[in-house]
Amino acid sequence: MGINAGGMSGGIPVVTIITPVYNEQESLPLYEKAVREVLLSRTDYKFRVLFIDDGSSDESWKEIEGICRRDPAFRGVRLSRNYGSHIALSAGFAHAGGDAVAVLACDLQDPPEVIIEFLGRWRSGAHIVWGRRRERRDEKWRVLASALFHRLLKRFAMPRGSKFQTGSFFLADGKVAECFRQFGEQNRITFALVAWTGFEQAVVDYSRAGRVAGRSGWTFFKMIKAMYDAFIGFSLLPVRLMTAIGALSFLLTLLLSAYVITAKIAERPVPGWTGIMLTLSVFFGIQFLLMGISGEYLYRIYAEVVRRPLYFVSETTDSPDASR
Repeated sequence: MGINAGGMSGGIPVVTIITPVYNEQESLPLYEKAVREVLLSRTDYKFRVLFIDDGSSDESWKEIEGICRRDPAFRGVRLSRNYGSHIALSAGFAHAGGDAVAVLACDLQDPPEVIIEFLGRWRSGAHIVWGRRRERRDEKWRVLASALFHRLLKRFAMPRGSKFQTGSFFLADGKVAECFRQFGEQNRITFALVAWTGFEQAVVDYSRAGRVAGRSGWTFFKMIKAMYDAFIGFSLLPVRLMTAIGALSFLLTLLLSAYVITAKIAERPVPGWTGIMLTLSVFFGIQFLLMGISGEYLYRIYAEVVRRPLYFVSETTDSPDASR
């Protein structure tokens, strides 16, 4: 059940803000203050904030409980362990309702003020509104890797004409949120699934700020995994590369075989056994690489067939009007 599955409330749009939390004890008080000042103070929208505690090991859940006791506009859901940000967002969509759903990071690098701009585009007819980073205070490698990731996905994975952005700062209409809940795969990338639904899309440019507190959990290896999951899950490129590499390797093997046979017929010893062994080693390496990619697809098929639950909820906060 969602927080507000009834849609409009007295003609005022109901908007749920999903905020994943993982070890954000220091950021939560600042987040609460910013959201109160920028969003909850408005009268043209009825905002509801849904915290998803992704198995934090610090005092984040206690902070969330305190915030929810002070204000029924906030609600918290605690997962039984750390499942990862994309599973946490899926839990948020499963528990959220209203006319629109927006994702807002707890570290406030994505300004809450931009959500008001999202809502303006939404009321103008867009079903999905993406936040596009005009500038960002991140390490240079993050910026370059993100730009490369976006270009590759746009070219080889995402639907044509999609205005998707690789971050998780966006707003989705209630209809899109309902479509998102129908996805059942275990390995998921939130923005890719939202983009895959289609619908009318718009983009809002904004400047990304630095973290207000704490440290980012978005490491280089997590970025690589996200890129890997996106291509495995949404693109035919890996399979086509496997086919192309296999075909090229087969042709090179035919040439090498023809050379060896010709030398044998001519009764000339084959020189350069080192080069031959090196060539064989390269081909074996390619073969094992292709087997590894095939194994990844097989594992993902197994994971989908087993159909384990995406997550378990250990506890929630009970706001007085959580179901209104």
